Amino acid sequence: MGDAAKVIDWNGTDVPANMGDLLTGLPPGRYRLDVVPAEEAGDVPAGFSLTPEVDAKVQAGIRSARAGRVVTMEELDARLEATLARGAAR
Repeated sequence: MGDAAKVIDWNGTDVPANMGDLLTGLPPGRYRLDVVPAEEAGDVPAGFSLTPEVDAKVQAGIRSARAGRVVTMEELDARLEATLARGAAR
């Protein structure tokens, strides 16, 4: 969704109290509401769980960060820029 998107969470029965606020700033016209899949909305689906392999990697990353093995944002930016430059040079 774009930055200007108006988003509501609806329980299927009650009209959201801020519905007027959602329409503020929209020009007159016809609009269609679409369901946003949970994956796109950033919600974690019910019953979601990590595989043991992925969970082990997450835990290893947490341990590594707690041990101080991290990089600064500046170093991360430099690494990403270098990677992008190498890719653009191909």
